[in-house]
Amino acid sequence: MASPPTESEHPSPPENHNARLFILFRIFFSCRFYYPVFAILFVDFGLSIEQFAYLNLAWAISIVVLEVPSGALADQFGRRTLLIAASVLMLAEMLILCLSPVVDLTSLVNDPTAHKKAVSFLFIIFLFNRIISGAAEAAASGADEALAYDSLAAENREWKWSQITLQLMRWQSFSFILVSLIGAAVYDPKFINWLVSFFGSSTRFSQAQTLKFPISLNLLMAMITLAISLRMKENHQPSAKKLPLSLAINNSIQKTYATGMQILRHPATFMLILIGLFFDSIIRLYYTVGSFYLHLLEYEPRHFGPISMAGSLTGIAAAWIAGRLIHRFRPSTNFYIVTILIFLGLLSLAFPIPYISVIFLVPLWLAMRLLHFFISNYLNQITASENRATVLSFKSMNMNLAYGALVFLYGLQSKYLHSQTDSSLFEHDPEALERNVFAQAVSTWWIYFALVVIGVFLFQKIKYGQNLDEMMLSEEHQLKKML
Repeated sequence: MASPPTESEHPSPPENHNARLFILFRIFFSCRFYYPVFAILFVDFGLSIEQFAYLNLAWAISIVVLEVPSGALADQFGRRTLLIAASVLMLAEMLILCLSPVVDLTSLVNDPTAHKKAVSFLFIIFLFNRIISGAAEAAASGADEALAYDSLAAENREWKWSQITLQLMRWQSFSFILVSLIGAAVYDPKFINWLVSFFGSSTRFSQAQTLKFPISLNLLMAMITLAISLRMKENHQPSAKKLPLSLAINNSIQKTYATGMQILRHPATFMLILIGLFFDSIIRLYYTVGSFYLHLLEYEPRHFGPISMAGSLTGIAAAWIAGRLIHRFRPSTNFYIVTILIFLGLLSLAFPIPYISVIFLVPLWLAMRLLHFFISNYLNQITASENRATVLSFKSMNMNLAYGALVFLYGLQSKYLHSQTDSSLFEHDPEALERNVFAQAVSTWWIYFALVVIGVFLFQKIKYGQNLDEMMLSEEHQLKKML
């Protein structure tokens, strides 16, 4: 494993056009103003919590279906082309949300037929939005990393990439602070009405109006993302630019299959992807329903922004921690640390204490950032350039596949808990029923994760008989021989 150069050799990361634009692209593509109120936003539009779960499942499925072919197409047609496509899809995704109607369910309570039609129509619109969003994620995933990574000079490339990813973590954390505070603030009609009154206006906004304010800000972010992707420079020579589209897609599928078989023959690559998909999915499930958990802790929506800001500050600390861990410890040790952090965070979900338990979310926030930092660096370290976009897409595809499966299982779990709960006890407080079911559901997540960790450990020992450090050294040696 390569050691970092001395300060005299490389006092700072190299100036690089694509590397700088990669950081900007990731920030504007991934920092969404509606994230602090993500789950509540869907409900306020008029959708149910169950529909919210199904929409996230559809999002994950669309990524899984398109992920690997998009990576292979990036290797053939050029990574820049895929990033431009992702930006255009993001723009369309935001436009759909901006134009979507808000259903006032209370006005339709006496007309079941109209209520059903309105909700069904809204669900279809959001389903279309989620599919386009998944397509955008699939197009960007893998292609952006591969474009930036291959732009770096071969000398000390691993160290340079670790510095770039550390910069990305820091800037993303600062960006999330801003979008979290602004997104939660503009979503709250009380804050908006206070703000316009402060400037002497008598205009008053309702929740149905302000819930689109974070989305409108994200529409602007999508425009900037498109401008950034257009400025990127292609550094990969595509092999199929002049082929008919159908033949290019067929070649992409064949390359996808070949890369999949190659991953299965490389234990370290396979184990990194396996660890990534199981660990990432359970953390992302929390992030998806995080606003529900904050409600369980008796926080109001106006508090979500500062709490999200705290998570972003944790990300800044994670960048500092990750940079030291990756150079001081072996890969297996670093993943043990991530495992403990996830377990602590999930265990705290089982024992929610109003207001106080939010402190114990810090391990989950740290774990998410450390996990992706380690997976990105270790995979790039042992992957050949010509297959990098496809392998990274395989990683993202499997993570989203696991996430989709876990969201589906969570939906089934919630449905079962609903059936086992005496709803008459919550006849006058339907929200209390939902909180009760949610609390029961999250209380068992730590058990699931413990079983997953044991299963992954046993699989590695029985299948390969080596630890992750030994497997990575072997594959890194093989890659250097090929070069």
